[in-house]
Amino acid sequence: MSPYLSWLSQPYPFEVRWTNGLKTGFWAGLFVTFFLFFFKPFGTNVEAGEEWKYLAYCAAFGLVTFGVTLLMQVICRLFPGIFNEEKWTAGKEVLFNIFFIALIGVANLLLAHFLYRAPLTIASFFKWQLFTLAIGIFPTLFGAFSTLVKEQKKYAAGAAEMHPHPGAHTQHKSVMLHGENQNERLSLDAADIVFLEAQDNYVQVYYFEKDALQRRMLRTTLRKMEDALADYPAFFRCHRTYLVNFDRVEKVSGNAQGYRLHFAGLTETVPVSRSLNDEVKRRLE
Repeated sequence: MSPYLSWLSQPYPFEVRWTNGLKTGFWAGLFVTFFLFFFKPFGTNVEAGEEWKYLAYCAAFGLVTFGVTLLMQVICRLFPGIFNEEKWTAGKEVLFNIFFIALIGVANLLLAHFLYRAPLTIASFFKWQLFTLAIGIFPTLFGAFSTLVKEQKKYAAGAAEMHPHPGAHTQHKSVMLHGENQNERLSLDAADIVFLEAQDNYVQVYYFEKDALQRRMLRTTLRKMEDALADYPAFFRCHRTYLVNFDRVEKVSGNAQGYRLHFAGLTETVPVSRSLNDEVKRRLE
């Protein structure tokens, strides 16, 4: 069982975007429509001359899939703490899709009740769950597995092409970082800063002092820290919550979620936003 558990624990890409939801919903709805129409599963019998009517029914079930896909986008936005890519894995993706299929099963039952008075009973509920699961589970699992493998290979290959040169452009200049609390200041050599991480209304500063890693929390925003370090080109905001010193990057790794930056003397790694992949590669190749 260990290979399967290992696969389920792998980081998995998860991004809540309306464009992705619309695209996924469209193709999923189209798949359901044509699967039902051409394969006529579960003993479906279409009489001669009723093909167009049957196609309209199939399209209605396809629209249900499209609608539930958009509903899932809303749910993901309502609970950002649960649907957090940093903690998302292949196992969570599988469970998420099973829940998604179950919602479609409920919606399909309601549509069947509206179209041809399918009974709203416990037995009918489980029947429609079984039907929907039978159609959706294998494409879902195959899609999750193929996406994981494809993204892992893509980012592993990209990371192998990047060759950081720590210390190559070190700037030994003093910088003062200010917090919003009274007398909250941190004076550092810019070269000693490793990265800064936004945490709600605070910013955690990771830096070295006499070769020992230190952390200091300041009440401020990452945007203000970015402005304070604007004169130091080694600093770059590679993610919405991270501002890094590229001169401290030791190596780059890749998993299905994208690139991660590694630093000498730290166990923590920093993710790279996928929209900034090209810029990070340009800086580190």
